[in-house]
Formats: sequence, C-alpha cells, structure tokens
Amino acid sequence: MELLFKMNLNNAVERVLHVPGNYAGGILEMTLVIDCALPSDYVSNMAADVAACLRSHSEVFRNVRLNLLYWKSDADMENRVIPISFLQVGSCFEDYVMTAEEKSLDALTARLKIYHARSKLILVLGEEKLLVRDKDEVQKNMKPFLGKKSLFLCRNDSEMKWRRGIELKLT
Repeated sequence: MELLFKMNLNNAVERVLHVPGNYAGGILEMTLVIDCALPSDYVSNMAADVAACLRSHSEVFRNVRLNLLYWKSDADMENRVIPISFLQVGSCFEDYVMTAEEKSLDALTARLKIYHARSKLILVLGEEKLLVRDKDEVQKNMKPFLGKKSLFLCRNDSEMKWRRGIELKLT
C-alpha cells in the first residue's frame, strides 16, 4: 500500500469517526466487508495493510470489536467477530473461498442497515464495479447513517480507490 493511500485512508477514517453523533469514545465497533469475488492473496494482503495502517495511526484501533462480513452472494453473507490483529496475521482467511456469483449493492446495504447499524465505521473491500439493481433502494438504505459511516475501498487494476458511502455514485 502506498504512503499517499495510507494517509488518505487515515484521513477518511478520521472524517467518518468525527461525524457528529458517530463515535464518542470507548471500544470502537467496526465492520469490514470482503467481496468474495476478490482473489484470496489480494484480500489477505489488503486487509493486513488496512489493519496495520489503522492500528499504527490511532490508539482507538488497538482494541476494536471487528465484524468481518464475507459477501458471497445476495443471499449468502457470513459474519464473524474477530480481533483486528487476526487481519494482520491472516489467520481469519484460511478458509476463504473465492466465489464469482453476481451480487448487488442493494442486498449488501439492506444487510448492513439491519445487522451492522451499530458499527461506527464500515469498510467495504470490493470490486471497482458494484452492481446496483434499484438505485432508490440503495439510497434509502444508506440514509440516515450508513452513508456517513461507510468507506468503499474499490480495487482497480492499476490502483486502489476509495469512496465514502455518501459519495458513492449510483448509476
């Protein structure tokens, strides 16, 4: 991960955590969504880099309740609660299986709204192109909280790009 990307990630995370009413201290609860269409070596390396970047940036990330959500398909999403240090070691990805099923942002945002609304930070590690079936439904799910708490880290062949949930372009 490049130094500039790490600085931008840290700044984006700080902006999310300092949204009024979001994080007031104590143990941080966050969610990391892994798109299972990504290759396993890329996922383990990127997750380790993100965890190392966040833990070195702030004391808040030393003790985190981390929900790891495997996004396999619209109907199959597996949640695990793990320590953030497991991301750096990579032991949580030993049974990771790459699946190439078509999935939509509609189902993911609905799941996040129902089960992960308590998370103060939601990181989505996904492909560059995210399928949206119903733009209005996704926008409804992102409001009022998910849009302010979400960062989408999208893989591109040449570089890694990130977008905040409220900046996600739904076309």
